[in-house]
Amino acid sequence: MKKVYRKIISGALLCGCSLFALYGASTVAEKSEKGALPVSLSDLDNEKPIIVLDAGHGASTKT
Repeated sequence: MKKVYRKIISGALLCGCSLFALYGASTVAEKSEKGALPVSLSDLDNEKPIIVLDAGHGASTKT
């Protein structure tokens, strides 16, 4: 019986931690400036373009 109670308690703790993490992520998203959001909270319609700069070593242009 002790294993059953241990599993229930560990599941409740895991659920509580995950809810706390989601609350923190939503708070960060609300307080962010200039529309900066964590990637997991953004949808495809409001996605901003990302510019990747090449270092200029020619590695990306060699064939």
